[in-house]
This record gives sequence, C-alpha cells and structure tokens, in this order.
Amino acid sequence: MTKNNDLIFLLISLFLAGAASWALTVPDSDIGLYGAAGVLGIVMVMMVVVKPNLGANVLIIVIFTNISAELTDRGYPSMTKPLVVVIFAAILIRNYYAGQLPKHRARTFVIEVFLILYFVSVLLSYAVASDKGRAMEAIQDLAKDIFILYTILFAIREISTWKQAVWIIIFITTALCLLGAYQISSGNYSQDFFGMARIKTQSVVSGDTTHRIGGPIRDPNMWGEVLVAILPLVAFQIFNQSRPLVKLYVIAAFGVIGFGLLNTYSRGGYLAFIVSMILMLFVFEKKIAPSIAVGILGLAAIFILLLPSTYLERFKSLLSLTPSVEGGVNVYEDSSFRGRSSELIAGLMMFEDHPLFGVGAGNFPNSYQTYAQQIGLELRSEERDAHSLYTQVIAETGVLGAISFFGVVLALLAGLARAARTVQRMPKYISLLPWVNSLRVSMIAYMIAAAFLHNAYIRYFWILVALSVTLIHLIDELQSSVGASQFAPRELSLER
Repeated sequence: MTKNNDLIFLLISLFLAGAASWALTVPDSDIGLYGAAGVLGIVMVMMVVVKPNLGANVLIIVIFTNISAELTDRGYPSMTKPLVVVIFAAILIRNYYAGQLPKHRARTFVIEVFLILYFVSVLLSYAVASDKGRAMEAIQDLAKDIFILYTILFAIREISTWKQAVWIIIFITTALCLLGAYQISSGNYSQDFFGMARIKTQSVVSGDTTHRIGGPIRDPNMWGEVLVAILPLVAFQIFNQSRPLVKLYVIAAFGVIGFGLLNTYSRGGYLAFIVSMILMLFVFEKKIAPSIAVGILGLAAIFILLLPSTYLERFKSLLSLTPSVEGGVNVYEDSSFRGRSSELIAGLMMFEDHPLFGVGAGNFPNSYQTYAQQIGLELRSEERDAHSLYTQVIAETGVLGAISFFGVVLALLAGLARAARTVQRMPKYISLLPWVNSLRVSMIAYMIAAAFLHNAYIRYFWILVALSVTLIHLIDELQSSVGASQFAPRELSLER
C-alpha cells in the first residue's frame, strides 16, 4: 500500500472521528452512543488498514483491562467480539492491498494442528454436554480466542512492533497494579477505578479477613496467575536492558507487579513465581554468575521472612502439601485444599466415566455435585469449578481434548526453544534471546499456576500463545533473510 493511500485513509479516519464526537452530542443518549460506536468502528478499520499492529495493540489493551466485561456489567453490549471481527476484517483488507500475511508457516504447523484439534474436541464435547448453553458459550469463547490469536499473528509483522506489544502488556499490567497498590496503602477499598481495581475481602489465614487484590477480573487467584506470567517478561529486561532509564522503569515495574502478586494471596501464584525465578536465574540467564544468582535468592528469602505475619501465614500454608511428621499428608487440614482435593478427585471420576469426549465443555460445575456426594470430603452443595486447568480439560473434553490442548503447550515450548537456538546462531539478532526466553519462562509460570486454577480467564493465556507463535514466525523469517554465511557456530558466546 502506498503512502498516498495511507494518507487518504488517515484523513478519512480523522473526519469520521469528528463525526463520532458529534454523534455523542445527540440528545437521545442511546442513538448518540451507538451512532458514535458505529462510526468509531469504521475509524478503527481505516486505522488498522494503515497500521495493522494498531489492531493487535487495541485487542491487548481491551483484554488486559477487561473493560468489555465492565461495560457488559453496566448494561452495554460486549465490545470484544465485534472488535475482533472489525480488526480481523481490516487486516484482511490490508493484506489484499499489501500482502500482509506471514509466510514460512512450517515452524508453527504442529502448534496450529494441535490448536485446531483442540477446538474440534471442544466442539465434539457439545454432543455429550448436559448443559448445552454452557457448552456453546465455551465453544464461542474458544473460537473468539483463536480469532484473536490469528489477528495478532497477521497484524504484527515486524520485531519492533512485536516488542511494542510486549511493552504495552508490561505498561498496562504495571498501571493496574499501581491502582491496587494505592488501595492497599491508602485503605480506600471502595474506589475501584471503574472496575479496573477490584478488591475481594476474604478470610485467608487464622480466620481474619484480608483485602485481596483482584485487578480488573475480580478474582485474586486468577489475577495472581496473570501477574506471575507477566513478571518474567519484566525480569528479563532488568538483566538485559542497556538504557538506564528503561532499566530503572522495569525495576520499578517488577516491584509494583510483585507487590500486586503478593497481595493477591494466591498460593499457586507464589509457587509459580518461585519456580520461574529459579528457572530464570539458573537455566536461562546463563551470563549471571551462580554466586550472584544464589545471592539474589538469598535476599528474596530474607525479604519473605521479614514480611508481615499475614503474608507469612499464607506462605506457610503451602507446607500443608508436604508430608507430615507422622508420615501422612496435612492437605485436609486446610478447607481450601480439602475442597480442591474433592474437585480433583471428581474430575478424575468424570474422566473415568466419560473418557473420550468428557462431560462437555463448561460442564464441570453442573456435574460436580453428582461426584462430590460420593467422595464425601466437603459439605458445600453449590456448583464448584475445577480449580485446576488440567483437571478441567481432561474432565470436560476427555482424552482428545487433553492430548490436543497439552500438545499445543508442548509444541509451543518446543518452538520457542528452537527459536532460541536459531537466534543464538545469528549474532546480529542475539539481543532477541532474552525476549524468547522470557516468553518460555512466562508460559511455564502460567502452566504451574494453572495447576491450581481453572480456565475462567484463559484469554490471557491465549494472548501469550499468540505472542509466542508470532515471535516464532518472525524469527523464522529473519533466518530465511539471513545468508548461511552470516550464521555463527552453535557454540557462539552469549555475552553481550
């Protein structure tokens, strides 16, 4: 697409943006609001045609702030699904004019095959679902997430715009955690900043009520899962960022997001964070001397010991998962662990009864009590979620869903590992290695936390998948554009 055409699209967009502003002044609020929304949709198409990565950035912002759910709660239509359609259509228009779609798809072929198979398995589970409505909702949500994945893949076609998308995620997450930090430090829990900073008051230790940060998604445990997946993206920049001001920002961002994670009181998040930091310091950041890595972990341990008693009690509750002195397991002493044990066993029983297609996508909650009564670990009579992505996948979609979903994860990690090896052999692009490795640790951290949480907000996971698939494509294209003579031996030093 020529610059002249781009200018024409921009001028039309400015004109339509003005029309949208005028529409908001119409006396009838509904007509003005929907009229403005329609005109802004056209503006979005125009802008994305000119600058495709803008569409990916808008989707990332909408998803990470969860603003669509907030608008829906206030009586407005959902904006995510129509936004995906609008942006995807704009990218297809861009491709028609400029040839935008990625090439060299072989590198992610296995990932995409597993992804399609997973969607098919979720689709097939509809036939056996007792609650067809929930199954259909799960199917639609997965279809939307796959559309978002491909929209990001088609929209981000340069390394610079890919990095921009990651920086947007870091910036948005930091800003959301700052809102939570304000609530905790000021004690002003009634101010939720238009739903961007939710607080949940619960009893987490010794019967005392505690204010837990839930971010924009209202659930502290789920928000902790998101934060622990973003922290590696920030941490790798601390060790590899050369610009002093940017390094200072990422150090501050790490502290703010870490404070947010701490105040979610998510034990799964705590455990995933510890594992991800160990992986980063001892496996992926090999330029860090082992003595320095041990020192960092030592300082972290001292910091944990100096935390207020509420946090320490939450950390110590993880010891319930360890064998007791008498040789038994203390897991049933904690009501939360007892409930999750019941949910785990119920999920396995569902799989045993429905091994091929499961009980149906989204149907774990309405199937739970049938099995919980047989297990007898807890007395709660309401519907319960799986509280483990692994349990949920195998219970709801059976062996077909489990193989395909975990096939996506394993193929993705293998693809990122291959991309890391490719970058190591291209000295000109060696600075990409920390970005690749940060995604690898981020995916691992998410999957560790997912062992204790179901898929209620799995859209964040699919954003990470989209960024991973896109980066694999971009590195593959870089490899194709670099002559064989420019490749360094595999034993190339990684020192920068």
